[in-house]
Amino acid sequence: MNSKRCRTSLLSLLCLVLLLHTTRATAAETAVELSLRQALEIALANNLNLQLSKQDLEIARGSADAEYGSFDSLLQAGAAAGEANLTPNMEGGAYNEDVSSWNTSVSKKLATGTEVGISWNNGRDNNDSGLSLINPLYTSGVDLEISQPLLQGLGSEVQTAGIRAAEKKSEAAAFFVHREAAELTSQVRKAYWELVSALQDIEVLQLSLTLARQLEDETQSRIEAGVLAQVEIFQPQSEVARREQNLISGERAVGVAEDNLRFLLNNQEWNRQLTPTDRPEIVPSLPVLDTILNNALANRPDIKAADMQTEAAKITTVSLKDRTLPALDLFGSVGLAGNEEDYGGALERLSNDGDTRWQVGISFSTPLENRSAEGQYRQAKASLNRAKVQAELLRQQTRSLARQAVRDIRLSLKAIEATRKTTLASQKRLEGEQTKFEVGRATTYDVLVAQEAFAKAVADEYRARIIHAQALAEADRIQGIVRI
Repeated sequence: MNSKRCRTSLLSLLCLVLLLHTTRATAAETAVELSLRQALEIALANNLNLQLSKQDLEIARGSADAEYGSFDSLLQAGAAAGEANLTPNMEGGAYNEDVSSWNTSVSKKLATGTEVGISWNNGRDNNDSGLSLINPLYTSGVDLEISQPLLQGLGSEVQTAGIRAAEKKSEAAAFFVHREAAELTSQVRKAYWELVSALQDIEVLQLSLTLARQLEDETQSRIEAGVLAQVEIFQPQSEVARREQNLISGERAVGVAEDNLRFLLNNQEWNRQLTPTDRPEIVPSLPVLDTILNNALANRPDIKAADMQTEAAKITTVSLKDRTLPALDLFGSVGLAGNEEDYGGALERLSNDGDTRWQVGISFSTPLENRSAEGQYRQAKASLNRAKVQAELLRQQTRSLARQAVRDIRLSLKAIEATRKTTLASQKRLEGEQTKFEVGRATTYDVLVAQEAFAKAVADEYRARIIHAQALAEADRIQGIVRI
């Protein structure tokens, strides 16, 4: 191969590399072209971990709904009938007795802890006692009942603690979904760029192999022309074999990167290759550390979730402290009743001239040791302190991650500029070694070393761009940004 043809072929290959043009050894009908935006949209719609977080949110919302149930109105109704054969304990006592009842009540608990209820109770008693004035005896009565806690359970703050704690946990679960989405988009962007990087490595490895084969052909031509000794062919041949092995390793890396991205997308078409269509863009402006840090501390969803969990722990602590108090309740009831030989008469007596009844009282109870309530309160205080420490620890980690993200972006820009210069210098060196080889002033080893240095420089420049794109994705993750 003459010098002009060699240089033209080399420059053509270099232009393809420098333009970041990649190819896939696959048929178009079996490959799936995928932009970064499409990958992100698919992941947000199908990722299983994100779906789990959404179900956790539904569970938390269901728990909040269940807590409201303690204030639901309760309707109760029932009916019963029975018969008894008795041994009289006095003269004229009953030997047989038939009884039946049918009752209805509605009760409700108020946010202050007050419980109110109204009941309608009906009954029938038929016996063979000679002492009964009315037989059979029908009864009907209406009672209004009320109770109010005076110590344990007093006040809306305690009574609604379960609801408020569950709502805070529900808000935390919503922030966890947002956090999972931010984590997912960052992971997808990084995995997407990893696949691009693996494909670019294949491009560089193919270029390196092509250069080695060109040198092998040129060396063989020079041997046949009598310019070089036969032994000179072994160096490029061994290098071709080594670079073929590197290309196989590169294909394996592409498969791993593709599988990682496919897992995040929950893509089940394992036999179809993914072909990314986007390439990383360079954002030349440096982010401001204070801006990223302030955004992260103000908007990062896991910090907000930690704050909500702390609030929930505070509410739970108040509720469990209340349970350490004795139970002291005031209760009372007032009602009307009517008794007659038939049910209609009992109802008429109830509505017109019913018997009155009332009751008022107070009840007190407390465990003598109260170890259960005291132990739960102690656990609640520890959980509250733990939640506070975890929230502060998360803020500390965020400050460190923000500084690291800004530093990585800044250094990645420097690396891109440095690798660009290295690529250009390595290209010039390779061209020089090739020219010297053509005039007999360089060996095949010198050319192969220059080829390897150039291929590494190109790979490093590609990688620097990928690292820059991944650093930008990490900065978004730290701030809790879901960027599509």
